[in-house]
Amino acid sequence: MDKELLIKRLTIIKLLYKIGLAQSQNSELTSFFSILSFHDSIEMFLKLAAEAKGKQDCQHFMEYWDKIPGLTLKETMRNLNNRRINLKHKGLIPGKIEIETSRVNATDFFQQNTPLIFGLNFSDISLFNLIKFSKPKEYLILAQSGLDNGKIEVCIEEVTKAFYELLYAYKETKRDWVNKTHFDLVERVKYPSKSYSFDNETKNDKILEDLFEKVNKNFERLENAFEVVSLGLDYRKYIMFKILTPISHRFSDGRYHLEIFGEKNWTKENCQFLIDFVLESALKLQEFDFDFENLDITKFELELIKE
Repeated sequence: MDKELLIKRLTIIKLLYKIGLAQSQNSELTSFFSILSFHDSIEMFLKLAAEAKGKQDCQHFMEYWDKIPGLTLKETMRNLNNRRINLKHKGLIPGKIEIETSRVNATDFFQQNTPLIFGLNFSDISLFNLIKFSKPKEYLILAQSGLDNGKIEVCIEEVTKAFYELLYAYKETKRDWVNKTHFDLVERVKYPSKSYSFDNETKNDKILEDLFEKVNKNFERLENAFEVVSLGLDYRKYIMFKILTPISHRFSDGRYHLEIFGEKNWTKENCQFLIDFVLESALKLQEFDFDFENLDITKFELELIKE
């Protein structure tokens, strides 16, 4: 099997497994869906393993252990399969401990069998390969490297840049002929030009200036919130991201200036959350993307008029 295709399919399998991990952390009302995701990801792995080994596909889940030598955790996977059957076909909702057991079992399965069947470590299969935005992907790789090497501050800096570069990259192809996008909703309100010197500035002038500045800041906050929601990103996760990361300013040349205010709870778990959020956001944006110039010919018409 072509290695590039193999890696791509393993990456998709890992993505489904990661969806299961996220579902398993939900409340008991919905966390049981993780069992279906874990089972589906493992079944996709088994089908890929059979194909790679030149074996005929199996009709039943447990048959793969008879056809593919070396597969481990047969009885553990039988228990997972039974939980899936009880849930999907009998309507029996598993308890929290069964969900946690399924999470551990699925993790063990991939960690043990990926190197045995494909000669690869499951941890080395990067979901970043699914991201089409090159610069955000580079920042995410640096962030993950920082986390893996215990350099928490490096991880925080790079994942912050990754997110804001992702928003920039997505919006960049949607600028119209006056260099604006439909995500640019707010124009700053300016205090009218003064015909007086600072010596003549009155108390009312100062009050009005402060009012205009407050109005601008409020509208900017609303624009930021609406932008995240309109892009289909998880706003609650964005709030957590925003609390944990520095304030970011992007210069026109692509450099970033980051400012940190207050103490941040930068644990490894929080850093992984930030990386996962940016990855999730990138994949969400890729679900629907377009280039403004492919949809609107106004820009080209204006250039013809100029000629």
